[in-house]
Amino acid sequence: HQTPILVTPSARANYIEYHLSQSGNYDYQSFPLDGEVVHFRGPLFHGKIVSRVRDVPARAATNEPEIFRPARVDSKKYFKGRSRQFQWSVQGQFSKRVRFDEVITGQDFGRPFRNAPAVGLVKRGLELLKPKLPETFECELFTETPRFEHPLIAGCQFFRIDRPEDVINTDNCSTTTVHDYTDDDNDGNERTLGLAGENDKGEIIEDSSLLNDPSVPRDAVARRKYFSKKENLERFHFEPDLVYTFDYYANFFSPVRHTLELTSFFRVDLAPYFNGYPLFMAMAKDKTSGQYFWGTEMWHERILNYDQKPSFMARLLGTSKTCCLSSNSGTSCER
Repeated sequence: HQTPILVTPSARANYIEYHLSQSGNYDYQSFPLDGEVVHFRGPLFHGKIVSRVRDVPARAATNEPEIFRPARVDSKKYFKGRSRQFQWSVQGQFSKRVRFDEVITGQDFGRPFRNAPAVGLVKRGLELLKPKLPETFECELFTETPRFEHPLIAGCQFFRIDRPEDVINTDNCSTTTVHDYTDDDNDGNERTLGLAGENDKGEIIEDSSLLNDPSVPRDAVARRKYFSKKENLERFHFEPDLVYTFDYYANFFSPVRHTLELTSFFRVDLAPYFNGYPLFMAMAKDKTSGQYFWGTEMWHERILNYDQKPSFMARLLGTSKTCCLSSNSGTSCER
C-alpha cells in the first residue's frame, strides 16, 4: 500500500537516534504511523514515541513482534468515531532539570512562506484566536524564518508523570507497562506493547499528582488553561528522575491531504505556502538553546513540487503587499 506521506526523523535534530527499520529498498528511515512503539535517545531526552495518522495503511516493514499486533491500539481502532487527523505520544525521561516554560513545541521554518496571506488578515485571525491561545504563545510569520511556538505543557491534550519503578517493563505485555529505558537491550525486552498509562482507546490517562501541588488542576483542559499563564509555568520543572508522557492530537490538519480542514466545506490547501519545507509532526525544543528534545517531520509528495500555481484559496488569501520569497541567488522581497 502506498501513501502520499512519510514521517521521518527531523534533519533539524539529526543528533537524535531512533530505532527504526528501513523503508523497503530505500536508504531512508520512516516512522510507522499505526501506533507502533519506536524507541529513541538524544542528548536531552530518551524514551519512546507512538505516531498515528488517519487513512494511512499499516506498513509491512516493522520491528514489532507479531504477538503484540492484535492487542495494540492501531490507527483503525484509535480514529474510529473521532474527528482527529493525527496523533502522537512521547514517554520518557529528561536528561537534566528543565523549567516548564523552557520546553516548547510548535512549528519553525528555515525559509519564508510563499503566497503569504495579507498581514492584516493574519493579525485579525490571531486576534480571534487569542482567547484560545496560551498567554505564552509566540508567533513570527512574516520573517525570513517564520515560527509559532508555545509551552508543550500548555498545548498537549493529555499529560502524566510516573515514577520509573512504577512503569518498569514486566513479562505480561500489559498496555500499562514500558521498557526500562536501557536502549541497548537487544533481547526483545524493550519492544513493549504500549505506553504507561494508556487506556484501551489509545489515550494517555491524565495524572499530574506527582507535581505535589493542589493548585494544579487534575483535569486535562483545566491543566492546559492553568499552564497558559507564565507565572504558573515558572514554578515547575521537569525532573530527570521521573517519567513524563505527552499526548497530542489535531482535528483540523489532514497530513494525508496536506490541507487545513476547518469544516467539511472549507478546506485550505497548505502545499503552496510553506516553500517546500516540511511540517513537524512531533516536536519539543529547548527555548534557550534551540536544541530539540525530539523531532519528527511530515513529508508529503506535494510539497516536493511546492513551486506550483496557488489554488483559488491561496490566490484569494495571498494579497500581502510584501511577500518574502527564496531564490537561488538569495532571499528577496517583492512588492
